Amino acid sequence: MQHSTALTKTACIAALVIGVLSAAFAFATKTPTYAVASGAAAGIVGLVSLYIGRKNIDDMQLAAAGIFMAVVACLVGLWQMYN
Repeated sequence: MQHSTALTKTACIAALVIGVLSAAFAFATKTPTYAVASGAAAGIVGLVSLYIGRKNIDDMQLAAAGIFMAVVACLVGLWQMYN
């Protein structure tokens, strides 16, 4: 197991925070297009962070949680769009 650098840890925590914020925004917004767009942007940030932190399991877990929350944001937006 490799130790993570400060940049790697920051990127993966940022992915988690952005994912949570996009999911919260998806529930709060009345425009589903914005919810899907914020979820997609958070997903891209999460994937980049996942690639950056691929050598440390703890960092990968943070990035994966951010990706999960981004998927939740996209699904909420799509649910609002088609319902």
